[in-house]
Amino acid sequence: MREGSLEAPVRHPIAWQEESFYDPAAIDAEMRRQFDVCHTCRRCFNLCDSFPRLFDLIDESKTGELDSVDSKDFQRVADACTLCDMCFMTKCPYVPPHEFNIDFPHLLLRYKAMQTRQGQTTFADRQLAETDRNGRMASMTAAWRTGPPTAATRRCAACCNPAPGCIRMRNCRSTAARRCSRRRSRRRR
Repeated sequence: MREGSLEAPVRHPIAWQEESFYDPAAIDAEMRRQFDVCHTCRRCFNLCDSFPRLFDLIDESKTGELDSVDSKDFQRVADACTLCDMCFMTKCPYVPPHEFNIDFPHLLLRYKAMQTRQGQTTFADRQLAETDRNGRMASMTAAWRTGPPTAATRRCAACCNPAPGCIRMRNCRSTAARRCSRRRSRRRR
């Protein structure tokens, strides 16, 4: 497989039911392997904030290489990844079927799964991960917001400012009223 081929990326299934999937030593070794390839290439520097954090982490280390970076510092990189798959789908020339087999989003997903299993996630992260519940709650507030207009939700038609605080509202109404009266007078003629 050559670098930057035109073949579509191949996504391998996640073996989340195997106990080795959550092994901290295996995850650390795989993170170091993939981070070393990413650090060498740096093609993805402009995607999400995880890559600049990774590159800064390595560049600011004692030797300027990945071997002097402590594994606990990888948390900053994982926190910045939004799992959007932009690096996998568009940028990285080393995704499968390439022999380097780089899958950055799945690696960080595996890292986050290991942290969850070890009980290292914060309360806020656990609550944000409840997407079904959060979606139901948001849909309730969206229905409240899009209901019939009230004084809090009414907007001025001309300048789109909130109606109660719009200093132009009186002018907007009079202008609209004048327009309506002009139209009526033209129809009469």
